[in-house]
Amino acid sequence: MSIRLFMAALLSGVLFISVGAIVLISTFLKAQLMPLVTSLESSASLQAVALEVVLISFGVAVVLLMLVFFAVGHFIADPIRKVVKAVEAFSTEGTRPDIGSFKGAPREVTQFIAAFAGFADRVDEAHKHDVEISRVKSDFISTAAHQLRTPLTGIRWAIEALELEELTEGQKALVASAKEKSHQLVSVVGTLLDISSIESGKYKYVFVPIDLDQLIEEVTRDFEPMAVKAQVSLLFEKSGQGTSYPRADRERIRWVLNNLIENAIRYTPAGGMVRITTEVTPERAYVRVRDTGIGIAPEDRGNIFERFYRTPTAIAKENSGNGLGLYIARTIATDHGGELSFAANEAGPGTTFTLSLPFA
Repeated sequence: MSIRLFMAALLSGVLFISVGAIVLISTFLKAQLMPLVTSLESSASLQAVALEVVLISFGVAVVLLMLVFFAVGHFIADPIRKVVKAVEAFSTEGTRPDIGSFKGAPREVTQFIAAFAGFADRVDEAHKHDVEISRVKSDFISTAAHQLRTPLTGIRWAIEALELEELTEGQKALVASAKEKSHQLVSVVGTLLDISSIESGKYKYVFVPIDLDQLIEEVTRDFEPMAVKAQVSLLFEKSGQGTSYPRADRERIRWVLNNLIENAIRYTPAGGMVRITTEVTPERAYVRVRDTGIGIAPEDRGNIFERFYRTPTAIAKENSGNGLGLYIARTIATDHGGELSFAANEAGPGTTFTLSLPFA
């Protein structure tokens, strides 16, 4: 119930009580005065006077109540309603509409408006501070990644050249290990550059209609050797609802699928299964990657898409990883107008990640 309705109900009650009191008082007075009145004319005159008193009292009460109702609406209800709308706009859109000043409003109302203005100022300052910190971190990541890429490329070339030399088996093993580690470092640098591009708004996309089923088949074939080595069954089941062609950046969506499927295989124990399915609706295409792996603990689910976050169970199962893959994957999905979400499997262990892409 709004303040206006509450005050209307309250004042209406007061009005009825006042009218009832006036009627009772007039009835009482008439009963007391009637024995003193001897003539019929005097009795009628007394009744007329009593009726006039009742009507005048009623009219005065109505006027006073209307004035009170207007004052409450203008000085209390209107300011509070404007503050509520301002709070909603500030929380949903980040805008701060002008509330205005309300001269004559009660002190509590003006204090409430001033408290909101102070709160909004502090939030704006905190947001600007966070944006500046984020910009500094993004600049640092970009600079560091660019500085690392050149020497890492030189190291990789040197290792590849060293592979061509005549080496002992032990030396070959060391060179192979160094080559693998150099590739991992180059991949990390590439990921850091992707993060920098995302946060600076330079992550470019080429949106074209893509054959989603064909792309998933290609990615699935790429991961078959990894699945065989991990002794995990890898299956792709088409929706059966026809081929879907959402508008997307093919290579970026491939990156997302690579991340989801690689994680699913990596964190699924031997003998488990990774199952990829698609679903098509009039508005969207859905890709679901379901595994029977270690799952995500409830306390970790709120942070799973945060930068550099890895769950304790993931670290225990697989020490390598930087905690950036899902953050980038969800950003790509969001930039496509889609969504990346996950849920624990209703039946059995593991997790299901769902990628949605719009057709328009």
